[in-house]
Order: sequence, then C-alpha cells, then structure tokens
Amino acid sequence: MKQKHLYYLAGVFVFLLIVYVITKPRHASVSLEEFVNTIVFGVAKEDVKSIEVYKESTAENPIQLILKKEGDQWYVATKFGCKAQENTINQLLDNLLEMTGKVRSSGPKHFDKYQITDEQGIQLILKDEAEKTLANLIFGKKGEDYNTGFVRFAGKEKVYFADKNILTNLGIYGDIDTLTVLNDNSFVDLQAVDRDKESLEMVALVHNGKQMVVKNVEKEIEADEDSTATVKKESVWVLAQANSELELEKKEVENFLRDVTKIRAQKVVDRIGSTLQDLNKNQKYGFNRPRNAIVFIEKGSDQQENIIFGKEFEKDKGYYMNVQYDGLVYEVSKANFDKIIKWGEELPQKINK
Repeated sequence: MKQKHLYYLAGVFVFLLIVYVITKPRHASVSLEEFVNTIVFGVAKEDVKSIEVYKESTAENPIQLILKKEGDQWYVATKFGCKAQENTINQLLDNLLEMTGKVRSSGPKHFDKYQITDEQGIQLILKDEAEKTLANLIFGKKGEDYNTGFVRFAGKEKVYFADKNILTNLGIYGDIDTLTVLNDNSFVDLQAVDRDKESLEMVALVHNGKQMVVKNVEKEIEADEDSTATVKKESVWVLAQANSELELEKKEVENFLRDVTKIRAQKVVDRIGSTLQDLNKNQKYGFNRPRNAIVFIEKGSDQQENIIFGKEFEKDKGYYMNVQYDGLVYEVSKANFDKIIKWGEELPQKINK
C-alpha cells in the first residue's frame, strides 16, 4: 500500500474518531427542581394542634383565622371559640400534607408575579401542642388551572407550582389582593345542640311559663316464657305530672327527643361568660327573662343543663338561642323554634293507653 493511501486511511480514522467523540451519549445533569416533590414533608397530621391563617394588613381589624384542637375537638378560636367542623379541617390538612409541586421560580424578583410576598400572600402556620412551628407557608394567587396554586415557605425564595388550591379550602375564592376578611363560616360547626338521648334521665320543655317534664324510667314487664326471670325491666319515657307518671307513646316521644337533642343553628353570633359586660348581653338577646327553654339532666347527675331561647333576631325569621353549657349564642330559624315548642302542647296528648 502506498504511503499516501495510509495518510488517507489515517485521516478517515481520525475523522470517525472525532464524530464518535462528539456523538457519544453522555449522562445528562439532573435537576431536582424538575421533579414533582411533596412540598410539606416531615409533618404528621396527628401532631398538628393549631392552624393559624392570616394576611398582613394595615386595617384596624386583622385578617386572620385561628383553629385550635383540644382533645379530640377542633375549635375556631377567632369565632367565639365555637366548635369547628372536623371534616373541613381534615380536608384542609390532608390537602396540605399531600400537596406536591415543581419549583416555578427561585428568586424574590418573581414574587410580585405570583402575589406571594410576605405582604401579598396568605400565610398559614401549622403548630404542635407546644406551639412549635411545624410549617410556615405563604400562598400566592390561584394557578392557571382551578385546582392549582403557588406556594413558598416563609423566609425562602423558591416558589412552587402546587397541585392543590389551598385557598378554596380556606374559603377564599376571589383575588387575594382584594381580600379584607377571612370567611370562617365553612369551619364553624352549626350543630348547636347534639345530645345523646340514651344518656339523658330527664328533659323539660318550658313554653310561655308552662313546663312539661319527660323522664326516663325503668318499667317492670312480664318476662317471656323462655326466660328464667319472672319479670324484666324496660326503659320507657313518661310524662311526669304532680304525683303521676304517664307512659308516652314510643314513636311520639322518639320524635320529641330527636327535635330537642339535635338543634341546628343558622349562625353563631356571640359568647356569654361571667363578666359584667356579659351580663348585659343577656338583656341584649332577651335571655334575662326567658319564657322558652329546654332543660337536660344526664343519668346519674343532678345538674341541669339549659338551652335558653331569647327574642327574635328579625321579625318572623328566628330567635336567639343560648346554649348555656357552651356559653354560645346562636341564631335559630323560626321553623326550628316552632318545631321544638309545639311539643309543649302536643306531647302531653300522646299518652300510651
């Protein structure tokens, strides 16, 4: 082979080597920010005992919502300390802890775009029993899709595009830059009275000065032929009048107990404590001289627990109701009020004959 042919072959080899080196597959650099990540991690749902939500404002009234858990019950601390709906709070916490997303930006210069500065955003803090902060999040505007949003950690610059729109869980449906109050209605438990009728020994209904007392007693009845006992005892409800106890029709008394032990309100409006200012509230709502009330006494107890009905909050719309053992004042519809009070006239006529 001639020498010049060797040069040609050498040149072709070098060319092919260069092509190989250029086109050789390489391991691409991996950016963790391109992956979908769980945003809030290391927080257990059962450890969350307090949820604080607020938006910075110069207004006189703060824009805030505080939820606290005592034992197994959640309360709306910023709404007279009333009971909160457990399902609503569970949904909020589940969405927070399951929320995933990608990093959308990594610098404060983009904060305005997402309305997620400290002043613009909705701040949410999760705390444990010792008031230690578990997570401090700032939520910006809603995302491009309905069930998405933007979030970052307080003091951090990364903004995540999240797969959950937590603002809807907080009852925020409009633009956050015009927000003036946090709507806590979705968190308030309006089941004002929720008693277990099986635990009650006595229920009294007072209407316009007339009192009707219904008691739970044990009645001896003949035992079945197959029973070894000659008699057995059965729990029945009776109408207590002077020196007599008249057994009531089972179906009717069940309907009565259903109506008086499960009362749903329209709105919680106040709390009455033991201060002088609270005493004035009794007059304000018409509780100082009540003409309509429900009294409960639990089995094995001699302490009565009262539900007091006051004056109308609006003509033909409904009445104020004070659940004294909770200290809360509610608005109850006229239909609910009438459904309860009618039993004062009707139940005494339902004697089991």
